[in-house]
Amino acid sequence: MIKTVKVAVIGAGFMGSMHASIFASDPRAELVAVVDRDMARCKALADSIGKGVRAYASHEELLAAETLDLVSICTPDHLHLEPALAIAAKGVNLFIEKPIASTIEDGRRIVEASKAANVKLGVGYLLRFDPRYYKARELIEAGKIGKPIHLYARRNSARTEGPKRYAGTLPLAMHVTVHDVDMVLWMLKGQTPVTAYAQQTDILLGEIGTQDTIAGVVRFSGGTVVTFESAWSLPAGARHMIDARLEMIGTEGSFEVQCGDSGLYFADNQSSQEIDTQHWPEIGGKVGGDLRQQLSSVLDWVNGVECQVATGEEALLSLELTQALVKSAETGEVQRL
Repeated sequence: MIKTVKVAVIGAGFMGSMHASIFASDPRAELVAVVDRDMARCKALADSIGKGVRAYASHEELLAAETLDLVSICTPDHLHLEPALAIAAKGVNLFIEKPIASTIEDGRRIVEASKAANVKLGVGYLLRFDPRYYKARELIEAGKIGKPIHLYARRNSARTEGPKRYAGTLPLAMHVTVHDVDMVLWMLKGQTPVTAYAQQTDILLGEIGTQDTIAGVVRFSGGTVVTFESAWSLPAGARHMIDARLEMIGTEGSFEVQCGDSGLYFADNQSSQEIDTQHWPEIGGKVGGDLRQQLSSVLDWVNGVECQVATGEEALLSLELTQALVKSAETGEVQRL
């Protein structure tokens, strides 16, 4: 029998508020509490949800007061370590928004702590729940593509999106490229990255502490070459919120995943914009899309159902390759993995 999962969300910002909303509206979950150091924001989120959701200023307060099955960590990436270690030590399952941590050392400690406590550890790589990418991976699994020869992964967005929220915290690659790195590693199961080389620019966004773009090339152990391109320097008026695609050429076939067009474009006399229909659109007052599908699967996963949630070990591999691209871009040298 599937039991109700008692959940808490740490982080009441952009992503944490959506996690809380989704868990609160899923009948298989009981959202017990939200946590944020900014108590005004935390209480506002708890009050907006209602249902007796409690607000805490720290993970220490949360763990001292509540009995939980799952905690979702949606704090800034460099703040994942301490709550993750404490939650694992308490015997509570963990779901962490990507990347697993801001450093490889922190990521390893989180993975090791979860193993030692025998708790589940999942990491939020949303593209695994995008049906376009999922079906592309099925083509590979079915042998339709043959042996992979080359992949091209692009993820470009407007300067008014990512930089507004994340400038000066972590490199562009850690916020953006890491999505495609995880997807490529997921699709190239059985191969490991051998070398990584990248270049980056900071012509536009350097003054606010981030990069305009990063472009990298990675060779894998099976001979496959992958090209990564990420930017958040498109002009504010760019038609696409996220101009993303993934292409694969193999010995027997090829595919293209095209994500530039959301399918809904709106314009009036003042502005024009694409409206999100895929990742977290609000439908009937509820957050939907890939994010809801992911968190719905997380609830099943806590109850023992197998699904494509990224494991801690997989997230660590994604972090290691992304960090290699960052280091290469900073030094101009090829990194050997």
